[in-house]
Amino acid sequence: MAHRKLAIDDLDAGHQQMAEQMQFMSTKSAEEVASIVDQKAAAVRAAITRGNSVEALGRALADPPYGRGLEAAQSANAQLVGEILMATRAQDIASVVGSLSEDDRDVLLKYVYHGLARPAAFNCGVLLGWHERVVEAGGLGSIVRVLSDRRTV
Repeated sequence: MAHRKLAIDDLDAGHQQMAEQMQFMSTKSAEEVASIVDQKAAAVRAAITRGNSVEALGRALADPPYGRGLEAAQSANAQLVGEILMATRAQDIASVVGSLSEDDRDVLLKYVYHGLARPAAFNCGVLLGWHERVVEAGGLGSIVRVLSDRRTV
């Protein structure tokens, strides 16, 4: 073992500790988070029917569910964001993305990648259009921040 300069066995233990620490990111129970997402969904769908994509997306991206044990809430929120992305007209995407803050654009990009990883559930062509506009507005830094962030949606 003298030839190793890095103890790779220690890295795996550190990864496990990080996963355990991230489990406690949410101070709410899974039921409370699911209830919050359901309440958010009603307001978001009302904004979609009014044609206000900016308001709908802002509400859907606010306080995304992070943490372990929240898979149902994360999936429901991802579906909600997906509904907004699909309902927004292509010519309005640039203005909607331009109205978002940098943090909201990063969260949106997380949802875009989430959808691209599940092509059966999301329209990848629409998601790629959103990806293009988010990167135009936020630059390559958005991609780096999203890929390096340990919090997933």
